[in-house]
Amino acid sequence: MQWLKEINVVIFDLDGTLYQDYSFLERYISKMMTDRYSNIEIAETIRWAYDVLEGKKAIKLGFLYDSESLLFYSQQNLKPVSSFNWEGLETAMQVNEKSRLVYIGDPWGIAHLVAKKKEIPPSVGVKAFYDVRAEMLTEAYCISKRTDLFEEIQKLENKHLILMTNSPLPTGQEFVDFLEINDTFDEFFYNGKKPRGIEMLLEKLTEQGYQPHEILSIGDHPRNDLYPVHRAGGHTCLISQYAHEDTTAWSASVKSVDGLVSLIKKMNESEIQNRKEEGYG
Repeated sequence: MQWLKEINVVIFDLDGTLYQDYSFLERYISKMMTDRYSNIEIAETIRWAYDVLEGKKAIKLGFLYDSESLLFYSQQNLKPVSSFNWEGLETAMQVNEKSRLVYIGDPWGIAHLVAKKKEIPPSVGVKAFYDVRAEMLTEAYCISKRTDLFEEIQKLENKHLILMTNSPLPTGQEFVDFLEINDTFDEFFYNGKKPRGIEMLLEKLTEQGYQPHEILSIGDHPRNDLYPVHRAGGHTCLISQYAHEDTTAWSASVKSVDGLVSLIKKMNESEIQNRKEEGYG
């Protein structure tokens, strides 16, 4: 990973990146469907959601779907290749220029897909989102605070460190406060509206004099966190316990926060090596 020596900007995602938690998906779906569907249907839907997450269904992470027709598409470079219905049966392609295609990138995205399918009122979905996130900071469902990761990030020298999350305020800030990382990053962006938010950030970084090969983006959602930087010629790291049906060659890929800690350690080692080489020069 010689390219690590060239990195001067690191963009971190928050949810699914600085901590990993997949148990919330069950509670999120249950909160949306309770009082509207039977316990049996709720349980079946939760099982379906985890089967998609774990790659047990024809519909997988890394697929696109049409938010109106709820047809699914395998893809290459975000271009639809094959079409499937909700049951996972291959169907005729119906995508056109007007189709609004959504990338299934993480458990939050699976929950949004369930909300579409079950016709959950937006207000109910929003309340469930905030309620489940509040739970994630309580003792019963507490997310893991990986201080070893944060300490390693804080060791990075001569790097511009950015946290960009699509989570809005106040919940995004509440997670940052809980993780105690307010002093870890140089810039924070909440409600980042990724992927467009990443594209706009890249434009800003370019204006500041950074070159694409100096930028590394780390996240668990390929479409939101990685594709904009990858297409611009920058470096990317996917962090996900589960496989994505996506053939894109990211610069690095790790399955866990442990793997991310190892990557950041390599960056720190690269910086030390750089200083030694400069000293010898």
